[in-house]
Amino acid sequence: MEITLEKIELVKDRTGVTYKEAKEALEAADGNVVDAIISIEDTIDEQTSTKKIGKQSEALVDKMKEIVKRGNVTRIIIRKDGEKFLNVPVNAGVLGAVIAPWGMIAAALVALGTKCEIELLKKDGTTIDLSGKAENLAGSAKETGSRFYEEFKEHKIRFLCACDMISEGWDYPELGILVMARPTLSKVLYLQQIGRGLRRTSIKKNVFVIDVVDEYGAMVRPCSMHAIFGNSLYVPFGDITRQDYLPGQMIEIDGITERVERIVEVDIHTFEEKYGDYYSQEQLAREYFVNTGTITSWIRKGKITPTVEFPFGSKKISLFSPEDVEKYRKELNIQEHNDDTVRDDFFAFLEERDYSLSYKMPFLLSFIDHMDTIGDAKIEDVLTDYIAFYQDRIDKGLPVDRPSCPYNAETLKDRKMIKSSMLTNPFEKFERKRLMYYSQDLGVISLNHALLAKMSEGDWERVTRQMREDLERYYKMIKIL
Repeated sequence: MEITLEKIELVKDRTGVTYKEAKEALEAADGNVVDAIISIEDTIDEQTSTKKIGKQSEALVDKMKEIVKRGNVTRIIIRKDGEKFLNVPVNAGVLGAVIAPWGMIAAALVALGTKCEIELLKKDGTTIDLSGKAENLAGSAKETGSRFYEEFKEHKIRFLCACDMISEGWDYPELGILVMARPTLSKVLYLQQIGRGLRRTSIKKNVFVIDVVDEYGAMVRPCSMHAIFGNSLYVPFGDITRQDYLPGQMIEIDGITERVERIVEVDIHTFEEKYGDYYSQEQLAREYFVNTGTITSWIRKGKITPTVEFPFGSKKISLFSPEDVEKYRKELNIQEHNDDTVRDDFFAFLEERDYSLSYKMPFLLSFIDHMDTIGDAKIEDVLTDYIAFYQDRIDKGLPVDRPSCPYNAETLKDRKMIKSSMLTNPFEKFERKRLMYYSQDLGVISLNHALLAKMSEGDWERVTRQMREDLERYYKMIKIL
């Protein structure tokens, strides 16, 4: 799927990450907004958990230091599943500065978490077992929390509120009510959380789940019991597996009797499920071979009307159904561009000679020079020649380009910046016309395979000749200006 600025801003606003992190998450998720948000959410959870363990390992190391300072400890041993993971000597030093690789020990504790055994070997051969301390690496909060858990099980506490502490591993089959107060897009995490209440006992036959519905917006829908069970009908106190309730019907559950006063239909489908094949303004512009400003102007003038619109901050996200795309194509007499027209589209694009700056010409010449038999060129090779073209002009004392061009002797040394510039302009102009594609993972720029199949050797000579002639005319014009 295409990665647009709209998607990047959506992921950024929903997760609080930077634009760069949002774009990287979308690239990893192949443009899927929901998958990108889930990935970021899981990463944040993992980082939070790591930070907690890091702080807790520091506390345990402090405890070790305290014991070591008392003297007689000669070695610290950390085991994992009965095997030695770390075995380090402790050497006596100045008081308060016992020599031991504390950083290495702390790192080992972070890596192993709660699943490790810790022994402090004394001079007389006896040991001090700190394994019990390690088991409490779930944190000082968990150490304190364990008392609350027991009081909850003993019914001394009626309600227990926890965040990221009992999603898994905590066992209390009698749990009868779950309030899902933390919306999540991760189905795995949601199932782990509701799993705390899904065990039956001789007394408990049902569990009440209350989903707190957060206003994430139309494009993002958190997990819920109705979505998990595919039940689009909400009935208070109703069995989530049933969809045959009728108004006025009596529901009896765990001694509670309720009349079905109303049945509310809820949306259980994700944005991608409903609108995955719809066109954004950016995608529509590419489909019609126009720029996004033209699409915005058409919407404002009423020439085209979005199939659906969603508020997004101070803006609106406009989407067009495939049917409407074809309808407006006919109404506005827009030519269809496909594999059959791609060669003509390519030459028509070049014949426009739209050169606000020189970028397009040296880029295309460099790409052609490095393109292999399947239409691929390594981006680093293209970039090297692209930079070399402008560096050569500097070396010869010639103008690099118009005054608005940021390329100079210093900026050309920054390959990362020039690469970003090249991908934005001119590459994106070819991509918008569906003439080229870029694979970040493979590090290659690829020619549209349908275009490659239609191009002859004479065609490429024609393109190369035009680019060189256009470059000569362009710089003559620059010199006159």
